Amino acid sequence: MKGMLDFLEKAGLVKKDPVTEPSPAVARDTGDSAPDSDPAAPVANTMPVVAAGPGVPLNLDEIYANGRIAPSLYPAERLLRLVDGLSAMDEATRLMAIKAMDAADESWSIEDPLADAAAKVKALAAYAEQRQLNLQALEAESQTRLEAVAARQEKVVGDIRKQISELEALASRELTRAAQETATQEATLKAAQDQTARELDEISRISQQLQGLAVQFGNPNTAQE
Repeated sequence: MKGMLDFLEKAGLVKKDPVTEPSPAVARDTGDSAPDSDPAAPVANTMPVVAAGPGVPLNLDEIYANGRIAPSLYPAERLLRLVDGLSAMDEATRLMAIKAMDAADESWSIEDPLADAAAKVKALAAYAEQRQLNLQALEAESQTRLEAVAARQEKVVGDIRKQISELEALASRELTRAAQETATQEATLKAAQDQTARELDEISRISQQLQGLAVQFGNPNTAQE
């Protein structure tokens, strides 16, 4: 098997991954004991949300950790890289080569990456569902806030316009009253002025008549007065 991998690598068809020893917690199941966790088990709905900001790639490691994906003897990504490395082959030859590698290497089985892929698909689906639920909750909350803002704006602006209308009415009443009072005062003053002018004219006329008597009848004392 090693010779085949070396041949494929020299041909530029594959790139071997560094050999990593599986941890004792994820040793290959031989049927003697059951694994601690089932990678394909449904993911709980209470998984934390991993939010990706604008332009920030998904943190797959965190998503898989939240989905309780156990480490795999042969991760699905490794098989994807192998398939990509054999992309120059036709599909039948590529499948035969991978099956040959699987049969020749007892450290892994094709079921390992397939189970890993299935578990990760479920974790990604759960994450996507949670993101959609979060978005729906945010949309609902935003809609509620927007409606509250619109209602507050309508009330405040309505109150201000009402106050403006009341102030305009008050100003109009004040202008009318002031105009009336001004007209009354002006009319009173004009009447007083006219009355005084008439009285002064009458006084002047009578004074002249009285003085004329003194002139006519020769009383010097009366004339002087």
